[in-house]
Amino acid sequence: MLNVKVLKNGNRVVVATEGVIDTETAPKLSEALLELDYKDLDLTIDFDRTDYITSAGLRVLLVARKKLSDDTMRIINVNEFVMEVFDVTGFSSILNHSAKKQDVADCHLSFKALLKKRVNDGLAFVFAGREYTWQDVDRLSQIVADDLAKAGVKKGTHVGICSPNSINWILTFFAVQKLGAIALLVNYGLKPDEIATIAEIGDITHLCYGAIPGLTDFNLFSAALLGGRSTITYMYDIGMGRDFTERLSEYDAIKDKYSEMYHSDDPSVVIFTSGSTGKPKAVLSSSFNLLNSVKAISAECNFTSADRICAFLPLFHVFGFCSCIGIGLLYGCVSYIPDSNKPAALTELIREKQCTIFNTVPTMLLAMIGQPSFSPESLASLRASALGGSATSESQMTMFRSLLPNNHFCNIYGMSENAVISMTRYEDTFEHMTQTVGRRVDGIEIEIRNPANGEKLPDGQPGEIFIRSKEMIVCYYRLPIEKQPLDDEGWLATGDLGVILPDGYLKLVGRAKDLIIRGGENISPGEIADEVAQLPGVADVKVIGVPHEVLGEEVAAVILLKDGASFDEEAARETLSGKLAKYKVPAYFVIMDKFPLLGSGKIDAITLKKDVLAKLKKG
Repeated sequence: MLNVKVLKNGNRVVVATEGVIDTETAPKLSEALLELDYKDLDLTIDFDRTDYITSAGLRVLLVARKKLSDDTMRIINVNEFVMEVFDVTGFSSILNHSAKKQDVADCHLSFKALLKKRVNDGLAFVFAGREYTWQDVDRLSQIVADDLAKAGVKKGTHVGICSPNSINWILTFFAVQKLGAIALLVNYGLKPDEIATIAEIGDITHLCYGAIPGLTDFNLFSAALLGGRSTITYMYDIGMGRDFTERLSEYDAIKDKYSEMYHSDDPSVVIFTSGSTGKPKAVLSSSFNLLNSVKAISAECNFTSADRICAFLPLFHVFGFCSCIGIGLLYGCVSYIPDSNKPAALTELIREKQCTIFNTVPTMLLAMIGQPSFSPESLASLRASALGGSATSESQMTMFRSLLPNNHFCNIYGMSENAVISMTRYEDTFEHMTQTVGRRVDGIEIEIRNPANGEKLPDGQPGEIFIRSKEMIVCYYRLPIEKQPLDDEGWLATGDLGVILPDGYLKLVGRAKDLIIRGGENISPGEIADEVAQLPGVADVKVIGVPHEVLGEEVAAVILLKDGASFDEEAARETLSGKLAKYKVPAYFVIMDKFPLLGSGKIDAITLKKDVLAKLKKG
C-alpha cells in the first residue's frame, strides 16, 4: 500500500509518500507526479515514511528527474534500506538526495540531549532582528544555567518562566533543562496575585520573569510574590533589557559544567490548564510526552529543516510550545519569534521572512485577513497551518481556502494533558474540515462514555470523550488521588462531549461542564452553535446556559457580527425553528463586540458568562 500527498505552495511542491513503492504502487506515485506543472517547478519528494523502493519506483523517479535539474528536484529523509537501493543501482549519483536522521523523530531523547544533537545544525531562532544558531542557544543557555545554579536551582527544582515569547524565554527553558529542574510555564498576562496562586499550585520556588504587561513598579511586583502565601523565594530577570550575548566570554570557564544527562521520560515541564472553567491544574509532562505530539502534527504537515515557522503562539501554552520549541528541535526548522502579536506585524513577518508554517487559532487568522490593507500575496509563502483552540466554521474555512489556496489547513483537537488527540488529514473533505476534528492520531485510543454512568457508548451516540495513550501526562501535580484525571485502566476524562461518526471521525459537541440542562433535557451547545453560525451576518458564536427560575437553564447564543452586519432576531428564530427542536432554539441572542479571551487564545468561559448575565441582568 502507498499513500501519496501533494502539498503545493506556488511553484514549490512537496510530494510525501508513505509505504512501499513497488510494481503495484508505483503507478500511484507516477500519476501524482504527472499531474504537476513542470514549468519553473521546485520539487521535493519526502521519503520520511517510505519503507522501501523497487525498480518500478526508481523508473518513476527517473522520469521526473528527466524534466528537472539537480537543483530543482530533491529527495529527502531517505532511510537506510532505500539508500542501499540507491547505492546498488547507481541512483545515488543520479538523484539529489539526503539521508533521514534516524535519531531526530524517535522522541526518545530529553530536551537537553536534543539540544546537544542540534549544536552544529545552523540557524535556530530569529528574534528582534537578530539570528541565533543552535550553538548560540547552547552556549547562552549554559550561562543562564550557571546563574540559576548559583541561586540554588538543581535537579527537581520548580522554576517558573513568566515572560512574553523572546529569545531569553528560550534560553531560560534550556537552562532549566540542563540543570534537571522542572520548567513551569506561566501565563505572563496574569496579575501578581494570580501568579502567586499559580506558584502555590506548582510549588514554584524560582521565578524567571520578563516584560510582564502592567509591570510598572518592580518593588510592588516583588513584594506581592516574595513572602506571604507565595512559595517563590528568588526572582530572576529575563527581560529584553538583558542581552546574554554580552556575556559569551564566560562560556569557556563553565562549558563542562552541568553535564549530567536525563531520560526523556523524566518529568521536565509543567503546563497549567487555562482555568476557563475552574481553578488551573498543573499538568506534569516529560519531553517524550510533548515531542510525540509534535510527531503527530508532522505526520500531516511533513515538517523539514527547510521550513520557516512564524512562532507567535504563547510558549506557556502546549500548542505554542510544541509549535516553536518542539518542531525546531525535532526537524531543525528555523523559528521566527515576532516581537509584536498584532495582526499587521504577523502578516508583515510572514511576508518578509517567507514563512512556510503558521500554526494558529482561527481568531488570529480572521484578524489578519480582516485588515483593511490585507493582500493574499502577503501570506502566499505559507504551505501548512494547524488550527487549534476553537472550531472553524464553514464560512471561515471557505474564506481561508479561497484567500490562501496553497496553504494546507488541518484542524487539531488536543489539550494540555495530551497536545494532539485527533486531527484532520490532507485528503479530508470540506465537511470533515468544518464539522469534525478529524481522526485519532497514531497511539491514541478514544472512547465515548455516558456522562451519567460512565458506561461506554457505541459509535454514533454522543457522550464524554475519554482517551488513553503513552503520550499522556504524568499526572496533575500534587492533586489528591481522587482528583487525578486517570481511571484505574489508564483512561483520561477530557471533559469534552463528542460523537464518533460512522466513518471514524470525531465531532465535538461541547464541554461536559457546558452541557445545558433545560427542564430535564440535555442540550449540547455545539449543536446549536453550528446552526447559529450559518445565520446571515454571524461571524462567530458561543452558546451557553443561563439561569431560569422554572426550567433550571435556558439557552443563550452569544454572537459576534461581521463588519457592518445587522441581526434580525425574529428571522433567526424562524430559521432555527426549522432546524432545531423547540427547546433548543435560543431564548436569548446576545450581541457582543468581542469575546473575552485567555492568554491561550481560548474563550474565557467564566468571564463570558458573567458578561452575558450582566447584559441580561441575571445572576
